[in-house]
Amino acid sequence: MRWLTGPILGLALATAGACGDDDTTPDADAGDTGGDDGGGSGVLYETCPTTCATPPTCARGQIRTCCVCIDPPTARAGRTACGIMSEYCDEAPVDPVNTACLQPSGFPAPPPPDPPTVTVRGVVDVYGNGNSAAGGNITVEYYRMAADGSLGALLDSDEATLAACEDSRLPAPFETGLEATCCPGPCQELMPDTEDCTPTSGDCRALWYYEVTGIPTSTPLILHTRGNPAFWKDLYYSNVFFFPEDVTAEGYVFYRAKTLSVDDWRAIPATAGDFDGIASGYGAVAGEIHDCDNVKIYNATVGVNPAAGTFAYFNGVEAKPYPDTLRSSTNSDGLYAALEIAPGPARVSAVALVGDDLVNLGWWDAHVFPDALTVVTIRGTRPTQVPTP
Repeated sequence: MRWLTGPILGLALATAGACGDDDTTPDADAGDTGGDDGGGSGVLYETCPTTCATPPTCARGQIRTCCVCIDPPTARAGRTACGIMSEYCDEAPVDPVNTACLQPSGFPAPPPPDPPTVTVRGVVDVYGNGNSAAGGNITVEYYRMAADGSLGALLDSDEATLAACEDSRLPAPFETGLEATCCPGPCQELMPDTEDCTPTSGDCRALWYYEVTGIPTSTPLILHTRGNPAFWKDLYYSNVFFFPEDVTAEGYVFYRAKTLSVDDWRAIPATAGDFDGIASGYGAVAGEIHDCDNVKIYNATVGVNPAAGTFAYFNGVEAKPYPDTLRSSTNSDGLYAALEIAPGPARVSAVALVGDDLVNLGWWDAHVFPDALTVVTIRGTRPTQVPTP
């Protein structure tokens, strides 16, 4: 099942510094130099700090923006329509990319000094392949994010189980086609590669249910999922925020997390061209690019500092996402993956052609963990990123 809307999920990088004085790189060493700050040939809406503690060295032709080297986009960006994707999509007619939250007049409100807390209910789904029934329970942990993007204080945790998931505890998902026919409701999902099924054909994958309390709103969080290491890899969701307006009439916020199978941890790098896989002790960063309405964006380009050993965009297949080595920008799924990055601070940023303007769509400082996936979805300017006058 898929939900059209939902609270923020995201991730990637620990801030040692940033770069706001950037431009298109003229030569291989120009990553160490700045340019004009938006406008002309520069990048609009860079809300990152104006200093860069670790300037990257960009390749010829790359853009250096917010302390990250990014390949320039070659086609105008757009919003993904519902029907192509079923979550974080735009109902027809499709609107232009929304950049309002990247501009001072549309910046989000900064966090209040004593934000209210919420109860979070959700499911844990499997990213791509994997049989949820075979791998045991999944532990879900919510942390405050530390100033450097790493784990701060543990707020609450729960042992997510398949048996605890009841449809009445969760919001109804948006479902169409075989999903609605064979696997209706929020506690199950249609298995990938299913072309025909019935409600009794065994083509549904059960989802784990979790519930945590006392989670502060308007606060940067990290969500960690972990399970039996023989089946599942650890995932760390960064750039996670909840807001009071996210609370349902039943008194909770819904958030769907995921886990990644060990098999996909090995298969995805090979599909992206890294046939040796991610080296032991290294990690990866992946996520989506959204606009200020939280809608997926296609034709955006993404970069990570430090640079990854292998970078990939995806095939646009919602049920079974895999890298597409022919793509040089995000597909309708908004997905990117930066594979084989040393543990430690990392920054993610994205740019796009919005109309005729080259626009920075946002940035985030998170942390790469060894032998784990850090999820960072860019969603414009966040409450803790509003520049001070």
